[in-house]
Amino acid sequence: MKRKLGLVVLTLVMALSVGLTACSSTKEESTKDGKVELTPDGQEKKGKVTVMVYDRGLIPASEGTYDNNRWTKWIQENAPLEEVKFIVVPRTEAVQKMNMLFAAGEGPDVVANYEDITPFISKGQALEITDELLAKMPNYKKILDENPALQKLTTTNGKRYTVGTISPISPNHAAIIRADWLEKLNLSIPKTPEDLLAVAKAFADQDPDGNGKNDTYGLTLNSDSRRVLSHMFGYGNPDKYAIEDGKLTHVWDRIQDWLQYSKQIVDAKVVDPDFLLDKGDKALTDFTNGKVGIFLTGKLSQLNSPTFANFKKNNPTGKLDTFDLPATKYGTFSGYVNGGPSHVGFINAATKDPEAAARYINWLTDPKVSDYLVNGPDGVYKKRDAEGTVVVVDPEKNKIEYDYAADYSIIRTFDLTDDSVSPLANEYYNSYLKSSDPVLQEFGDLYYKMAQIVNKPGSIDPRKWQQTLPPLASDFLLKETNGLKAVDDLLSKSLAEPNVSAEQVIAEAKELWKKSGGEDVDAFYNDYYQKNKDDMLSPEDFENLKQEPELLPSAKGNSKIK
Repeated sequence: MKRKLGLVVLTLVMALSVGLTACSSTKEESTKDGKVELTPDGQEKKGKVTVMVYDRGLIPASEGTYDNNRWTKWIQENAPLEEVKFIVVPRTEAVQKMNMLFAAGEGPDVVANYEDITPFISKGQALEITDELLAKMPNYKKILDENPALQKLTTTNGKRYTVGTISPISPNHAAIIRADWLEKLNLSIPKTPEDLLAVAKAFADQDPDGNGKNDTYGLTLNSDSRRVLSHMFGYGNPDKYAIEDGKLTHVWDRIQDWLQYSKQIVDAKVVDPDFLLDKGDKALTDFTNGKVGIFLTGKLSQLNSPTFANFKKNNPTGKLDTFDLPATKYGTFSGYVNGGPSHVGFINAATKDPEAAARYINWLTDPKVSDYLVNGPDGVYKKRDAEGTVVVVDPEKNKIEYDYAADYSIIRTFDLTDDSVSPLANEYYNSYLKSSDPVLQEFGDLYYKMAQIVNKPGSIDPRKWQQTLPPLASDFLLKETNGLKAVDDLLSKSLAEPNVSAEQVIAEAKELWKKSGGEDVDAFYNDYYQKNKDDMLSPEDFENLKQEPELLPSAKGNSKIK
C-alpha cells in the first residue's frame, strides 16, 4: 500500500492569524534579569543567525531586496531569535558564491539551498547534527522519526550532516511532444528508441507546421535534454553508477549506448546544429516559437513557469502531450523527479551559536510557520476552496508581493495530515484544472499525465538513490572532480564528431578517468556500498512514496482526459 504524504494545512495559520501577521509587533516581559523579548506567540527570542537565500532576480523594486522585504521582516518579527540576517547568493552563481563565502570565513550559519552538499561535508564545513543538537529541533526530529527514507538520506557513516525534507513524488524533467504534429503526419507516440528517432526525423523533414519551409527541429539536445536521454539508458548523469550483480558499478556500458544513440540523433540532422552552445535558452525559445517537435525539458514542471502560456500565445492551436521514456535493455526509467527525501541545507560548522541555528530550523519546520511562508496570511495570496485546494486569490498581486518569496521556505515540513482535506487537494494538476483560465486548465491535463508517468510503479529515476553516496575526502574529491570534468568534456565534444565511434570515445574516457584517479573513487564508493547498503537509499524507497494521481471532482469537470 502506498504511503500518502499529507499537505500543509492553511487552517493552522488561520487559528493563529492574530499573532502571525506581517505587521505583528513583538512584546516584552519583565523578569528578574530585566527584559526578555518575545515572539508574537510568546516564545523567547534568543540568539542570532545568518541564513542563505537565493537571488533569482524576481523581486520588484517596490518590495525591497532579497534580504529586506515583507517576508524577511515577518521572519525577523516572528522567529524565536534576536536577529535573523539574510546572506544573498545569486541563483545562477550559487556554487561559486558559496565557495567564496566559506573560504573567506563568511558562510551563513544556516545554508538552505538546492546545491550538492557533499563537497561542503568533505571540506568539514557542515556541522554534525548530533543527537543532542537534534533534540533541540523537536519539529524536525518528528519528521525524521516518521520517515525512514529521510533518515537514510541525511545520515552518512552513522552521522548526520544535512537537513532534509520529504515530499510527494512529482515531475521535473519530462518528454513533451507536439500532439498536433503527430496528428498531421499520421504518427503515433514513440514507444521505443527507434520510434523516437523516427518521429524526430519526420518532425524535422516533413514540414509539420505547414509553412513550406525547412525550419523545424525534431527534438532538443541541449544539456537538459541530454540528461533526459541518459536516463533512458539508466545512466543518472552526472551520477555514473548503478547496482549490477550486487556491486556499485561505473556504468560505462550505459554511457556508451547513450552516446551512440545521441550521435545517431545528431547524424540524422534533427536537432539545432548549435546545440552544444545552448545553455537552455535557445531550446526554450525554439519550443515556445513552435519550431521544436519533441522538447526534453524541466521547463514545464515548475509551478510558476510561463513556458506553457508562452507556447500557447505563439501557437494558439498547438497541442502538447507527454510520454514515458522508451524502455531500453537496462530497464524502464523516468527523467529527474522532484520529491521524496531531499537535502535542503546544513548548518555551518563554523557557526558561533549552533543552538541558535537549530532553533531557527526547528521554527521553520513548525507546521504553522511552514504554511505561512508557503501560502502567506489567510486569504491574501491564496485561500482554500471546498475541497481543500489552495487557490490563488489575485495573480497580479502575487506577481509583486508573493512569487519571489519561495526560497524562504526551502527548509519546511510537508508531511502534515488532516482528514478534512484530500491528500490530492494541492497536487498541481488539480489546482490548474480548477482555474478559470483555459490555458491553465490545458496545462493541468498535461501536468496530470506527467504526474502519472513519474508515479508509475517500476519507473525509476536512476539518479535519486545516489544521494546517499558518501562525501569524499579532499584528495578523492579532487580526483572525482577532475575526472568527471575530463570525461564530460570529452563526451560533449564527441557528439559533434561524426567520424569518431562511441566505442573509441568510451575507451578514451576510461583512460582519462583512470589517469585522474577515478578508479580509486569507484573502489571507495563500492566498498562503502558493500558495508552500508542496508542504510542507503534504494529505488524501493521511492516506490513506497509514489501515489497514483487522481482528479478531484471539480478538476475532473474541466479535464479533457476521458
